[in-house]
Order: sequence, then C-alpha cells, then structure tokens
Amino acid sequence: MSTIDKATNASIDADLTSQLETCTVKSNLEHNLGMIDVLMSTYNGSLFIREQIESILSQSFSDFRLMIRDDGSQDDTVSIIEECALADERIKVIRDSDGNLGLRRSFMRLLEASTANHFMFADQDDVWLPDKMSRSFERISELASRYGDDTPILVFTDLAVVDDELAEIDGSLWNYQSLDPEVATDWKKLLAQNVVTGCTIIANRAAASASLPFAMPEMMHDHWVAVNTAKFGKIDHLDIQTVLYRQHRGNAEGSKNFGLIYALYKIPAIINNRSFYKRSATHFGGVSATGLMVRKMCLNFGRFYD
Repeated sequence: MSTIDKATNASIDADLTSQLETCTVKSNLEHNLGMIDVLMSTYNGSLFIREQIESILSQSFSDFRLMIRDDGSQDDTVSIIEECALADERIKVIRDSDGNLGLRRSFMRLLEASTANHFMFADQDDVWLPDKMSRSFERISELASRYGDDTPILVFTDLAVVDDELAEIDGSLWNYQSLDPEVATDWKKLLAQNVVTGCTIIANRAAASASLPFAMPEMMHDHWVAVNTAKFGKIDHLDIQTVLYRQHRGNAEGSKNFGLIYALYKIPAIINNRSFYKRSATHFGGVSATGLMVRKMCLNFGRFYD
C-alpha cells in the first residue's frame, strides 16, 4: 500500500471515529433530556428504606438515577443503601465529609449535585406507586411543550395517607388536611401556606436553577423549590395519588388530620413565626410579613368550608 493510500485510509478512519463520537454524544444528550434524578436524603431510616428503594426501582418508568445522600445515620441505613447500590447501577451514593446537615440542607445538597433535566424528591419511608414517575413525567413534558424548557416547571400530586404497616388512614392527603392544590398557582398564597408535598413533585432543570442557591435554610426544601417555581415559572398538579405516605413515630415531617383543635394549635405558631414571615417577605419581595400572616390565617379558616 502506498503512502498516499495509507494517508487516505487514516483520514477516512479519523472521519468515521469523529462521526461515531458525535453520534454517541448526541445520543447521550438525547438520553439525558428524558432522564430523572430521584433525590433521597436518609437518616436512621433502616426500618423502611429497603421497601422504599424497591418501590422506586420497580417503577414503570426506567430512565432515572436514584441519588442517595445519608445525613449521618447511626443505624443500618448506610449498609442497606450500599447493598442496594451494588445490586442496581441506577443507584448513586453521594459521599461527602459534611456529616449531618439536617433534612433541608441535605436535600438541597442533592439538588446541587443533580445534573438530569428533571428531578424528584423521595422520602426514605414511603412507598411509590408503580406509575408515579411515568404519570408525572408525562404531565411535565406536556407543560414543557407549551411553555418551553427554559421556564421553571413543577408538577405535584396527591398522596394516600397510611400507617406504618401501609394500612390506609385516608385515601387523600388533600382531603385529610383540607388542602386546596389550587393555592399553588398564586406564589404569595403558596409562600403563606405550602400545599406542595415534596415527595410527590417532579420539576425541571430551570426550576432547579431558580431554586439555587438555597438562600433560606429555615424554609422547608420542598416549600422553597415550589415558591421559586411558582413565582418565576409554572406549577400544575395531578389529582391522583402517587405515594403511600407512611405515618409513624419517626417521621421528620408528617401529616395531621385538619380540624378545630389542629387549627387552634397553629395560631400561636403563626404569630411566633413572624421573623420567618419577615425574612420571606424581604427575600421574595412584593408582599409584607403582615400580608403573609393574614393570608395564612385566611387560608386556614377557609379549610373549614372546603
């Protein structure tokens, strides 16, 4: 073979290699557009975490990565997570030297580490129903086609309230707590009263960008993400239950049945949280601390008539 022929063949091989690399990159990018990062922060959750991980891995939607950060557990949680990660490559364990950050900051640290085009929050002790991810992804995709990927978008759903053995307490959290999901369409009302339960949400990359950095660590992470998305983008909900919301003594955040006693119990908390409302009003603007407190009390009063 002549020197010219060898040079020609080398050039052809280089072109083919370049085309293959381009196709691979394009394929990976297209794959990532549909991918979901499921973000789970754990803490002493060994009792229920295996069942929750299995419910996520068994979803009808398969294009996801389960990112887990342990927040300093002192039980068998970490060993269970590592065992599950060895058995399924979709699980990515996030390791750092920060120790116990607390629930809110730990979830937001996971959001900082997320790179997929969509993300979901997962509690360690619930059970996801099999089509949770597919139904949520379908809805957020419809909204993205209408408003564009650059618009922050979040979709949330209802939950079924269950006890520690998954026996039903109420088929609907919204009914159980007399919550109106339409509150989420008004960011000021949503700031006053959160109706978006974090373990039901799916949100896009623009919503993540709108929610970082985490400027108010005294605010629940799901509330923070929801309000930022509602203010700068679009929020919608699906009137379906996608999670078995387990209630037990170890809940970091749980569900209480709404009624007169619960409402009266909350009144002092609203007044005592004035500093939170002042900081919220200062950060988000367009509303006063007094306005937020009045909205909160009016929304709670209205729950008696729903």
